[in-house]
Amino acid sequence: MTTKFKNISSNINNTGINKVLDVNDNSKNPNASKVPPSVLLIIINYNGINYIGECLDSIYNQTYKEFSVLVVDNNSKDGSVSFIKENYPQCEVLINWRNKGYGDAFNKAVRYALKKYGNIDYFGILNNDLRLDEKWLENLISYGEKKPDCGILAGKMLIYYWPKYINSTGGLVNYFGSGWDRDFFEIDEECHTESGEVLSVSGGAALIKKGVFDAVGFFESKYFMYYEDIDFCFRTWKFSDYTVDYVKEALVYHKFSASSGVMSLKKHFYLKRARFIFILRNYPIGFLVKIIPEITKYEFGFVMKDLLVRYDFINFFREFYIYLIFLAKLPLILGKRLIKKDNRDKLRIEKARKMWAMVSTTTTNSGRKYIPMQYLDMLWNRFEKYGGKTNRIIMGINDRGIGRGWKSLITKGYPRGRFFFNYADLVLENPYRGDNYKYYFQLQYFLYDKKEQDLFVIIEGNNFNLKLQERMHTAVIEIPCEILKGQKEISVIFTFNSDFLNDKNEPVYKDDAYLEGNMEKMNNIVFNEYVKNFNDLFVIEVALLSEDSQYLRRELAEL
Repeated sequence: MTTKFKNISSNINNTGINKVLDVNDNSKNPNASKVPPSVLLIIINYNGINYIGECLDSIYNQTYKEFSVLVVDNNSKDGSVSFIKENYPQCEVLINWRNKGYGDAFNKAVRYALKKYGNIDYFGILNNDLRLDEKWLENLISYGEKKPDCGILAGKMLIYYWPKYINSTGGLVNYFGSGWDRDFFEIDEECHTESGEVLSVSGGAALIKKGVFDAVGFFESKYFMYYEDIDFCFRTWKFSDYTVDYVKEALVYHKFSASSGVMSLKKHFYLKRARFIFILRNYPIGFLVKIIPEITKYEFGFVMKDLLVRYDFINFFREFYIYLIFLAKLPLILGKRLIKKDNRDKLRIEKARKMWAMVSTTTTNSGRKYIPMQYLDMLWNRFEKYGGKTNRIIMGINDRGIGRGWKSLITKGYPRGRFFFNYADLVLENPYRGDNYKYYFQLQYFLYDKKEQDLFVIIEGNNFNLKLQERMHTAVIEIPCEILKGQKEISVIFTFNSDFLNDKNEPVYKDDAYLEGNMEKMNNIVFNEYVKNFNDLFVIEVALLSEDSQYLRRELAEL
């Protein structure tokens, strides 16, 4: 029996991607063994040398083996291409000498593969900042084969450094075109979203059946970045017989905002620009007539007005420029749609109605409803880094005193908070000014998913036991002057595990005490153990303060 793709794990050739073999048509012979579907996994890479190795390792560890891999590099400058060629010779690399965006890179890869290798059953599209569960591909293929009308499918995406929490179970969109990840930041074990049809899925880790391209064409490259996946899912719903589905058993871990940072100005520009293009391309013209005045009112009456009130003229003109792009594209896109009569001959009316029933009727992003306050702050670019090592660390703003063990929710940017798995330390400057003052240790935290939790805080070898409460709180401990005398800097150790303390409650250093930055090097078995033992403490501020400090939170604690 022949297969459409040779197994790359057992047959690697010098040309990279494996040649396609002819396959006999078994459709007329029900007794013939079914040929496993062939899969081409396409990774879009741009300066991803720090991430793509782990991504490729997790791909080649898949339990489903009938796949090949093609990396499309968008003119990286960090040595990514050389790294891939040297370490993954079985992986073919397609180089773009200009970065034309995410959608254009994927389209080029699909056209290249179809021309070179003929028929491929499934095309995978992957970001470079992912770790795939071993059964990710197996579970998706199994679902896709059991449901022939499913054309686009993706699994459950978890936040890599906080894998207890969900990144996405599919995508949602509202009347203003704002898109968000369904179940974002919900606790995985408490989320009961079942596999099935969904409005859209993330283009960061999805499979697409070849028939979808035949029916609706390729990604729209005019977006450059963002919204290509939502646009493609909308067209699949409206103009094909295929559905878009979520498969909860297919797990993928995503290094949140590794590629573009957390709401950087660049990301904000492309995201908002793409949103405007999306609604012009996809919303019914009659509905656009009603919604565009509302969007204009919101942009000028809320967004830009607020910037003027704050004398933020730079961002005001940036927002105004994005809106001008929206106005400039309005006649071009709508005119093109009118000439083509909006593809009415291809429209699947019943499926389009089902799709529009899944669009949220709100005009605000309800996807952020359950996100903790300090995480919301991360979504907006409102921080500045300042200062050096002091007696007060504000995580993500003044990080100079933090030591080992601390982890960030994201991989790029400076979120207002840090967490640790079992052990972490930091150093504070000593605020001691004499015995005639009282001194306090202050911890501002957010305990996300537990009613209470014990935290051991060891200050210069002296153990203090804190009873943490659910949600955001500030804990304050009075520190005896004797601990601070004669010290320039004060060491502080945090641990959840009493095993790291001896009988005298003194810290005991062990090789496995800290979780250093090695999550990327763990195999999935070890990685999943850390997921199970994950703690929910999000540390926002740590300080040593004298009683007259303006930063001592008297209103939040009984002193």
